[in-house]
Amino acid sequence: MRLADERTGIEVVAREECLELLADEVVGRIGFVVAGRAEVQPVNYVLDGEAVVFRTAAGSKLDAATRGPVVFEVDRIDRVTRSGWSVIVHGLAREVTSYDRVELRERVAALPVDPWAPGERRHLVRVVPASITGRRVGRSS
Repeated sequence: MRLADERTGIEVVAREECLELLADEVVGRIGFVVAGRAEVQPVNYVLDGEAVVFRTAAGSKLDAATRGPVVFEVDRIDRVTRSGWSVIVHGLAREVTSYDRVELRERVAALPVDPWAPGERRHLVRVVPASITGRRVGRSS
């Protein structure tokens, strides 16, 4: 059974389906705050259970994202049918380091995270969700 927001008519996507939608994509957007200003940057990612994992280089994304709450968003839009969906993950981002459990380090290091952007991205970041929500508009697909 699909639930719709009574006020807007927009379909609410169940958590299990949100995870399926996240698993089917490879590019999302990570949002975080730098010097009091919201930033959003695209990243290639994979799932580790329910956690989002991406690689990054040293710099503002790594520094800011791992110091406070983050939001991660993935969507798919069809302009022709005027339909689409969006999944939002709110949580905390943490770099996977030598201080983490060996099992976690090895598992995350083996994930097929393949950044499209050039350059070396040595740092693995894992977003552990506090909430996962999704919405769909237009025809169900």
